[in-house]
Amino acid sequence: MKIILTGSLGHISKPTASQLVKLGHEVTVISHSAKRAAEIEALGATPAIGSITDEAFLTATFQGADAVYLMITAASAGDIFEAGRRQAQIYAAAVKAAGVKQVVNLSSVGANLGPEVGALHIYQIIEGVLTTELPDVNLTFIRPTGMFYNLFGSLTSIRQDHAIYTNNSLTKASSWVAPADIAPVIVKALTAPAAGNTVQYVASDEKTYPEVAQLLGAAIGMPDLKAVQLSDDEMQQRLSAVNPNAQFVEQFVKMTAYERDQDFYADYRQHQPVLGPTKLADFAATFAQVYQQQA
Repeated sequence: MKIILTGSLGHISKPTASQLVKLGHEVTVISHSAKRAAEIEALGATPAIGSITDEAFLTATFQGADAVYLMITAASAGDIFEAGRRQAQIYAAAVKAAGVKQVVNLSSVGANLGPEVGALHIYQIIEGVLTTELPDVNLTFIRPTGMFYNLFGSLTSIRQDHAIYTNNSLTKASSWVAPADIAPVIVKALTAPAAGNTVQYVASDEKTYPEVAQLLGAAIGMPDLKAVQLSDDEMQQRLSAVNPNAQFVEQFVKMTAYERDQDFYADYRQHQPVLGPTKLADFAATFAQVYQQQA
């Protein structure tokens, strides 16, 4: 099969590309950076250097593809929801123009919810645009839960305060996922697609924040590492000090507050995935390596 991947050589796209190449597929990886070309070629894939906001470039790259994998990157400025809508419209136009019939989209847990879920509402918007604009395309929406690597955002507070700060619940378990467990799901969706529109959740482990703190603390030799619940205002102030996108910070806090106060995982439970093999205890070893490297 001829398969096109967006996402350059990120956490998910790189292992996906590698697995597809090993299976004998013709893989093209889209990247905005020419510096990535050699590394893409080293995987056995073909680099396509250009911007995912360039509809003409995408259309040309998608020509003749049996399947396309689509994802978005975080908006550093501006309206995150409008940015997501625009990118979905560009993707849809390119898919239609190129005649692609199989699309796998990296979505997220929470995509079944509306504006009440904060930052994750962007995925409902994207799923809606693709579904509306591509009625004749087989669409698979992959909905991973919270990424293990998001915990790297707490490196500074762990080192300085021996604390992981959150406005989320300390008693409810959150669902977490490793990119290594997402890639095989994407590979299967690309190479053996289901007809029509389908949704698949992906998760690796389910842990509360105190359990996360215990695992990470043990791995880095910090037995007193604790999870500390902040108010929404306190969390927003902490995040605003390091992230210039005020809208994203506000919507991120709104997202975690919704998870804390509402039944955030209701749809996830209805489509309960088999948990992947990579556990938070496994990630803790990787976290410890990064923590020591930054010491």
